[in-house]
Amino acid sequence: MVTAFLAASAAAGTTLSPAARAALGRATVEDYPLREEDGPDDQDDPVAMLSSALTDIYHHADGIQTPHGLLGAALMEISTTVSMVPALQALGDDGRPGILACTIAALLSYGDEHGVCLHEITDRAYSYWAEEVEEERYMRRRAERRTQ
Repeated sequence: MVTAFLAASAAAGTTLSPAARAALGRATVEDYPLREEDGPDDQDDPVAMLSSALTDIYHHADGIQTPHGLLGAALMEISTTVSMVPALQALGDDGRPGILACTIAALLSYGDEHGVCLHEITDRAYSYWAEEVEEERYMRRRAERRTQ
């Protein structure tokens, strides 16, 4: 998904209108597969699609940045018109959190353009992420106990 965002960003230019940022979001998720938990009816539900994508970005950022940190940076990014992606790419791994925040900003802009409540997307994504992280922690701890 981040690769799709970067490819679309390369063609977007150096300044971004709200519509251009939303177009980046659309390009980012247009071929994005839904999560296993999402049903076939969710394919046409922008909240389900965008919150699923955002959850995956949160997982991708594990150990790099917290979901709240990424969301805060994304919300600041939405208010800018200058595309920071080329500068962030030039930083290599150090620019990765910023690229993830720019990806989130594009997803949220796409949702906003379609009248989706951004809080619904972000709240659902955080809940999915927290449940999955807790399940992973539980499974690791359970495996540790079995080996003791």
